[in-house]
Amino acid sequence: MTGDEGAIAISDIVKRSHALEDFRCSSTRVGTDGGVALAEALKTCTRLKKLDLRDNMFGVGAGVALSKALSLFAGLTEVYLSYLNLEDDGAEALANALKESAPSLEVLDMAGNDITAKGTASLAACIASKQFLSKLNLAENELKDEGAILIGKSLGEGHGQLNEVDMSTNAIRRAGARLLAQVVVKIPGFKLLNINGNFISDEGIDEIKELFKSSPDMLGTIAVQH
Repeated sequence: MTGDEGAIAISDIVKRSHALEDFRCSSTRVGTDGGVALAEALKTCTRLKKLDLRDNMFGVGAGVALSKALSLFAGLTEVYLSYLNLEDDGAEALANALKESAPSLEVLDMAGNDITAKGTASLAACIASKQFLSKLNLAENELKDEGAILIGKSLGEGHGQLNEVDMSTNAIRRAGARLLAQVVVKIPGFKLLNINGNFISDEGIDEIKELFKSSPDMLGTIAVQH
């Protein structure tokens, strides 16, 4: 466990590591103060390709601070920002920053951040611009149908390298799930859509399974939430 004190100490090393390409500080109980310190330090690491900060207690403040660093990472290909308590404001700031940087982004993970439909427009605009995206994880948020439809539409043009989308546990109903399915089933080489743990009706599930009838392995298990 690193905590804020550890993160602040690590930050002193990070800000002198200008050639850093891969930084991981996940599951280390870092709060807002430590997150802000790391974000400030990472601004010097403009060669960063992979960033993994999963499962910390950053909150909105550290998320916004981190967005200012993300805008500098032109070569970023993988970013793991799940379970950081970002909420809509933090997620929007990060999405807006990523939209203007990291043109070759391949992996975007923002699961478990209490993102609602309100915060999804910025996220969708970011995703639409990432034509090399191969894996998208937005599980365990509160996107609902409105957010799911925005995300689905953002994947509708290009995205020929996309092979995995996780939108499980997002309170999505039939309309949102159907649109997601209709989009990804057309992508050559697509491997897995996870929409488990949502509020999809039996009729909706049947409809989605019909879409995937020629490639059932592309559709993960769907258990209905009540």
